Amino acid sequence: MADKASSVDQVLDALGGTGRYQLFQYFVCMFSALSASFQLLNIVFVGRYVAHTCKPPANTSDIYHVIDNELFQANNSKIYFEKCNIRVEANISGDISTSNLSCIYGYEYVEGKDTSLMSDMDIVCDRAHLRGFAQTLLIIGQGIGAFVLPPFSDRFGRRPVHLFSHLCLLGLGLGVAFAPTYTVFLVLRVFLGFVQQGIVLTNMTITIEVFPSRHRKLSCLFTSIIWTFATASIALIAYLMQTYSWRTIQLVYCSVSLYVFVQYFLLDESLSWLITNNKTNQVTKNLKKAARISGKDYQTVLNVYKNIQKQQESENSLTQSLIGSKDQGLNGKKTTLKEKDKTKPSFLDLMKRKRLAANVFVLWFVWITDSLTVFGLFMMSYSLAGSPHFNFVLYSLLEVPSVLVLYFMVDRYGRKKTSMTLHGTAGIALLAATVCKSVGKGSSWSPIAVTIFSFIGMFGASGAWGTSCLFTPEMFPTNMRNFGLGTSSACSRLGGMLAPFSSLLAGYVEWAPGTIFGVCCLLAAVLVNVLPETMGRELPQTLDDVEAWHKKTDAKTAKDMDNSP
Repeated sequence: MADKASSVDQVLDALGGTGRYQLFQYFVCMFSALSASFQLLNIVFVGRYVAHTCKPPANTSDIYHVIDNELFQANNSKIYFEKCNIRVEANISGDISTSNLSCIYGYEYVEGKDTSLMSDMDIVCDRAHLRGFAQTLLIIGQGIGAFVLPPFSDRFGRRPVHLFSHLCLLGLGLGVAFAPTYTVFLVLRVFLGFVQQGIVLTNMTITIEVFPSRHRKLSCLFTSIIWTFATASIALIAYLMQTYSWRTIQLVYCSVSLYVFVQYFLLDESLSWLITNNKTNQVTKNLKKAARISGKDYQTVLNVYKNIQKQQESENSLTQSLIGSKDQGLNGKKTTLKEKDKTKPSFLDLMKRKRLAANVFVLWFVWITDSLTVFGLFMMSYSLAGSPHFNFVLYSLLEVPSVLVLYFMVDRYGRKKTSMTLHGTAGIALLAATVCKSVGKGSSWSPIAVTIFSFIGMFGASGAWGTSCLFTPEMFPTNMRNFGLGTSSACSRLGGMLAPFSSLLAGYVEWAPGTIFGVCCLLAAVLVNVLPETMGRELPQTLDDVEAWHKKTDAKTAKDMDNSP
């Protein structure tokens, strides 16, 4: 089965490796990152805080009828309409008495009631705690989608799941813009998160599989830059539309998803998936189109594929012949079934192999850590000086230098060392920021030092997450690749759900969030050592391929120990 991995790389190399067809398919797929990022993070601006006070009644004297105290009269009292209560102060025989009322007449917003979702639906004061559910429920939807959708992608192909998810994202996004109540809004956000994961996971899988192994880091580089551009665009759109209703802004964010109708005609199924699942007719059709776009001779490319097919058929016949001669009858049938099962392994098969199970648990912890740290830092960006739009863009742009470092490191020093370095950088920087915040409390240098170390922490964490995105699909065989990536992404949602509480925790224990982020990053840097190195290796097709990497690593380690003085 390792030959199938070779067949994919050889066919992609015959098309030019990074030929026009591969690049065209990559960007056709990745443009949908705008849709995915907009619906993931636009709540920062669509649901932003709007300054407000209690709304006064049409007749101010009505307030005195509400107060259950006859001593409060218009001639001896002053009324203050505050943020979350109406305060009435009365001078009664020289003593000041105070009576507080809730905002019984509603709220008055500085920028207009429909400026934000939270002001439009009065998610303030005693209902302010409901605001966090808007993001938490979307992340829960992402987690469900990450578990449910990958098996469909592995079984029916990347393209149909991607297009279906993108189309649903458009419809649900429009539904959110016209949501009549906050309850309806929250329900739609769950489903929005569900299909958003369909786009993200198939994007990652398609863009990894479109290039041969030696060019995979290009996918990571371009993906991070495109995602950075998409994320920064959220703040730009919000800044340009500050005076518009949140519903109008949501419609603008949704409009980019109309691109799904263009994708329907331009996006092809992954050649890796087609070859692995023996979809010969579709492979030859796509190869003809790819050769034409890339300027390659179709017959030459087709011959590469056919030669590999013949070799595989010959090896399969030999294998079946050996199985049949070795054990006929019922035992032979059982053996054949077992051999067939190996082509499509299950998660249970993965868990039965201790070394591979350890890989899975390490990857899950790493994804939780990366998500918790990156989203946690975004949530706590309020501590930085300047406008919220500028802060958001600044944090987004930090991914560009981190991915450039990632690009030049992953194929020079390997995935493991890159991940260890970036996780370690993030961990040390965030712990340093925590120390500066605690030791230098009240000093003039402390905010500057905290900001610098926080930026370094974001740089390391975002780069580490990019490494995980590249590393994870390479750790699973083709028919489990989307499942492995999906479960890892689902685990990262746990970090995303915990991240909004970082600012709440900081209100009670100021040093706690930074300490948690830093320690988790350092622990991730240590645990990555458990994983095998995938640099320069073709994508595995079976669990045996992955296990063989561990055996080679163990053999090399033993040899090094024998040669040591």
